[in-house]
Amino acid sequence: MKRKALKVVAMSMILAFAFMAVGCGGGQENNGSNAGGDQEVITLHWGATSSPEHSYATVAQPFIDAVKERTNGTVIISAEFAGVHGGERQMTESVMRGDLDMEMTSDVGLAALFPDLGFTQLPFLFEDYDDVDARYLNGWMAEVIEERLAERGIIVLGWGENDYRALTNSKHPISGPNDMEGLKIRVPEIPMYIKWFEGMGALPTPMAVTELPTALQQGTIDGQDNGAILTYSYGYYQFQPYMTKLNHIYSGTTLIISEKTWNKLSEEQQTILKEEAEKYCAAQLERNRADVAEFYGKMEEKGIEIIEPSPELLARAREVGKQIMNDPGNDDLYGKDVMDRIRAGE
Repeated sequence: MKRKALKVVAMSMILAFAFMAVGCGGGQENNGSNAGGDQEVITLHWGATSSPEHSYATVAQPFIDAVKERTNGTVIISAEFAGVHGGERQMTESVMRGDLDMEMTSDVGLAALFPDLGFTQLPFLFEDYDDVDARYLNGWMAEVIEERLAERGIIVLGWGENDYRALTNSKHPISGPNDMEGLKIRVPEIPMYIKWFEGMGALPTPMAVTELPTALQQGTIDGQDNGAILTYSYGYYQFQPYMTKLNHIYSGTTLIISEKTWNKLSEEQQTILKEEAEKYCAAQLERNRADVAEFYGKMEEKGIEIIEPSPELLARAREVGKQIMNDPGNDDLYGKDVMDRIRAGE
């Protein structure tokens, strides 16, 4: 039954977006339309790993329609989601080369490719959403990431949200300070995640998110630490009956475009795309935060045990996070200027 359920999840993700895919190459092409008079029509191929129920997808159509309308049909966005272009790291590499035009990616995916961008995922860095908005998504942290991506040929169009990370597993409830010990937990391919889970006594197993469903089904790992959004929309809860709302790491997302593609657009097209992208990201963030509460409720209705961490678990988790925060190696990895600002509470 589990194998059948996994196949249904995977097929629904692929089929829901496959009809929108019109090709894998990036850049400029003429689709035969004369919508813009003599101006050539540009199709922007837009990748993401998200499922149809994810907020990346559910608020995408108004963005696509607005860009088409405001550019008089000269810029067409083709949403090609569900990982049809690969995982986030692979897609970001494609955007950097100009082989893929646009991507909605989590900061986890960015940090897997560019480790110096991973400072926003330091454990327990943010207190709440207001803190996230002020210091990260609308603050200096986003500005630093935008500058560093620009140096790599990637332009940020807007900032959205992934989720606060929670912890699921198939073995037992995790609420106490020692409950993670010995559990094999899938983590992103980022050293900081590995160190934190090792500090909690777990056995971290790095792998791309696209490999996660098979690993959960086959039991090669005991758990994973995505939040309510991915855990529900990707169907991971089908194999993970225990979920702890640990909120140990926050993850944002960003809508990026290849500089090579950007430079093919007229100044007017650039302005329109940027304006509508910011509206899309704002809608995505709003929808995502509403979905968090809803998806936790839906999983609970399906029999998943939703667990609040004990004060003792939080104390140990924060102490391990503090050790990682104070690692002198962070100055070299993320930049001393960045770490000085973080340690000063900026």
